[in-house]
Amino acid sequence: MILKALLLLLFTFSLSSCVFFGKKKEFPEGNYQMILGYSNEEYRKLKSESPQNVEADTYGNDPTIYRSFLSLHDKDEFVMAIDDILLFGKYRFNGDRLELTDEKKGSVALDIIKVKDGFVQLRGDFSQFNSARVPTTERLYINFALDKTLVRETPSKFDSQVNLWRNAPVKSENEKEIKARALNFVDYSIAYFQHISSSGTHHDYRMDGVESPIIYAENGIVLKAWADVPDSWKELFYNEQNALLAYQYLFDGFKYGSKEEYHVTGLLLITFYLKNLRNSLAANL
Repeated sequence: MILKALLLLLFTFSLSSCVFFGKKKEFPEGNYQMILGYSNEEYRKLKSESPQNVEADTYGNDPTIYRSFLSLHDKDEFVMAIDDILLFGKYRFNGDRLELTDEKKGSVALDIIKVKDGFVQLRGDFSQFNSARVPTTERLYINFALDKTLVRETPSKFDSQVNLWRNAPVKSENEKEIKARALNFVDYSIAYFQHISSSGTHHDYRMDGVESPIIYAENGIVLKAWADVPDSWKELFYNEQNALLAYQYLFDGFKYGSKEEYHVTGLLLITFYLKNLRNSLAANL
């Protein structure tokens, strides 16, 4: 009788343990801005030396994080941009994993390591994807923060259509393809600055979060000299010759674009001038 009661107690505990340890790690749909990334080695080292620095709400300050994000929306649609890796398609939660499926590029399962209110830490292996900027030889730990900014203008910076420039070309492109890639990058830049302007808080962005041939200033935008164009922007194109053609396309956009004057300053002025540039470029696509 005692043995029977003990077995019943153990069985009950076993069931409750299964419920506890098998609990799904899910987080709400929404737009999540990347705030920090660790290599596997960095993460293990920090965890042993200063565990407080590997929490899901720990921030970094590298320009890469300002153009990287995870967007979960419309119940099962996602967009993920980690620097020059772009994935979009369907997602689902499966236990303690977030599974992302891109019909053209394949699937990746991200381990959900930690979830806090408004923050999530994911671990993933991106070795199957081509990238010149993202380490793909080891697993990465990535922190994301929920972005609560209301989307007032579309497309937003989280939409796949303004992030197609991240898909690196596998061969030299023709003039029309090069121009389309440069124009798409300008569309992303517009969405980026519109988003920051709408957020009402400007401490969490950096101008160099959009590394490009353009100088963004409080009183407008200026095209850099070719020698000052960052390598990260040139790497969007197949080779330097293609990048130079794209630069000339931007140069002509500045040269022949409208010279309107606006009675605003700061981020709003940057957005207006970028839209003027975009219209000029689209007319010569």
